Amino acid sequence: MNYNDDREYKALATWLQTRLVEWRNHRDNNYLNKWDEYYRLWRGIWSAEDRNRNSEKSRLISPALQQAVESSVAEIEEATFGRGKWFDIKDDLLDKDPSEAEKIRNLLQEDLEAAGVKDALCEVFLNGAIYGTGIGKIITEEKIERSPVEVPVEGTMTTKRDLAETPVVEVRIEAISPKEFLIDPSAESINEALGVAHEVYKPRYIISEGMAKGVYRNIDIAADVGVIQVGFDPEYINRDASDQIKICEYWGKVPKKFLNKKKDQDDFEYDEDELVEAVVTIANDEHILRAEENPFMMEDRPFISYQHDLVPSKFWGRGVCEKGYNPQKALDAEMRARIDSLALTTTPMMAADATRLPRGLKLEVRPGKTILTNGSPRDALMPLNLGTTDPQTVTQIGLLQNMVQMGTGSSDMANAGDRNTAGGMSMMQSASIKRQKRTLMNFQNTFLIPMINKSMWRKVQFDVDRYPVTDYKFVPYSTMGIMAKELEMQQMVSMLQ
Repeated sequence: MNYNDDREYKALATWLQTRLVEWRNHRDNNYLNKWDEYYRLWRGIWSAEDRNRNSEKSRLISPALQQAVESSVAEIEEATFGRGKWFDIKDDLLDKDPSEAEKIRNLLQEDLEAAGVKDALCEVFLNGAIYGTGIGKIITEEKIERSPVEVPVEGTMTTKRDLAETPVVEVRIEAISPKEFLIDPSAESINEALGVAHEVYKPRYIISEGMAKGVYRNIDIAADVGVIQVGFDPEYINRDASDQIKICEYWGKVPKKFLNKKKDQDDFEYDEDELVEAVVTIANDEHILRAEENPFMMEDRPFISYQHDLVPSKFWGRGVCEKGYNPQKALDAEMRARIDSLALTTTPMMAADATRLPRGLKLEVRPGKTILTNGSPRDALMPLNLGTTDPQTVTQIGLLQNMVQMGTGSSDMANAGDRNTAGGMSMMQSASIKRQKRTLMNFQNTFLIPMINKSMWRKVQFDVDRYPVTDYKFVPYSTMGIMAKELEMQQMVSMLQ
C-alpha cells in the first residue's frame, strides 16, 4: 500500500473524536448496564451480578419476560406484514393516471423484499422490544446479478448455456443494535442531532477491497493494533484484532474547512465556520478512511429509528424488558427462593454423632444402604427435617406473572382467577390490543414511512432506468394483527350464540 500522511485530516479526526468519546460515555454510563441485563433476561443467561441475595443458589430465570417480548414482536410483525401489502403509494390527486404509482409500488416492494428488508425489520422490532429503540441503516450498493442464459453459437444452429452478469442497484436495511450506535445526547431524533455514528468490526479484507475500489483512502493500518474494544459484547472483548478493524461511520455535520486536507487548521468556531452534511469513516479510532460531503441528493442521513414506547424528550425509548423488569426480578427472586427451599426440605439429610461412627465411614442416605455405628443407631443417627416449603409461594408466583403481563401488555401470559371468564379475557385483550396499536402507529410514523421515502430516493438517484422522477406519497398498511382477529372472532361467536 501507498502511505498517505494521516495529518491531512488531523483536525477533522480530533474534532470528531472529542465528540464521539463524549457521546459514547453518555450512552454507556446511562444505558449500557441496563441493556446488558435486559439482554440476559431475554436470553435466559444467568450472571452473578443478577443475584437478588448473596445466599441465593438457584440460577433459574423465569421465561415470563421472554414470552412478553416474543408476543409483542410477533404481534407487530403480523400487523405490519400480515396482508402481504405492507405499504402503498398515493399519487397526486391531480394525476389522472394512477396506474404508474401502482406499478412503482409493486416494483419497490419487490426490490425491497428481494434485498431481505422484511428479515431486517423483524430484527429491528426485536431490538426495539428488548432495548426500547429500534434502529435501521439504509445501505445502497451496486451488486452483480447472475443468471443462466442461452447463447447462440456462431456459425451453427445450436446454443450453449452461459452466465449473464447484470449490475443492479440494491437498497437494503441493516438492523443496528443500540450498543453500536452513537448519537448527540442533546438531540431527540436523528435528523435533529449534530451527527450519528455506527461502530462495528469489519474483516480487514473488506477495507482492502474498499481501498482498491477507491471508496476509502489508500493508507496503511497497522496489524498489531492490540485489542480494540467496542465495549458491549463479550465476544468482541479481549480478542486478537490483527485481522479485525473497528470501523466508525459518522454521518452528520462537520466544519467544511476540515474536509480540505489542510494540516494547519485545528480550531473551530460555531459563529464563523460553516457546517456541512458529510460522511466520515474512521478506522481503529485514528485513521480517516473517507471524508466527503453527503453524496445523496436529499442530503439525508441513512439512519431511521423508532421508540417501542415513547419517552418524552429522549431519543432512547422504553422497551418490553424495561416495562416488565421489576415484576420479572421479583418473580425470579420468588422462584429461586422456592427452589432453594425445596433443596433443603425435600432432600433427605441425617444428623450423626461423629464419635459413634466408624473411622473413615462415608455417610450417605440411599435405598438399601447399610450404615454401621458404634452402639445403638437410635442414639447415633437422627433424620434432619427443616420443615416444609411454604405452599403460598405458588400463588405468589402466579400473581407476579400477571404483573409482568400488566406491565408489558402481553396477552398470552398465564391467566388467573377473574380473567378465566370470557368477559375478563375480552377486556384484557382489548386493553392489550390498544397498547400494541400505539406501538405500531409509532413505528409506522417514525420508522416505516421515512424508510420507504429514503429507499425511493436512493432508487431514483442511482437506479434511473427503473424508477422515474415523480412525487409520491407513501402510506403504510397494517392489519389488526393476530390478537385482534382472535378477539373479533370470539365476539362474533358470542353474538351468534
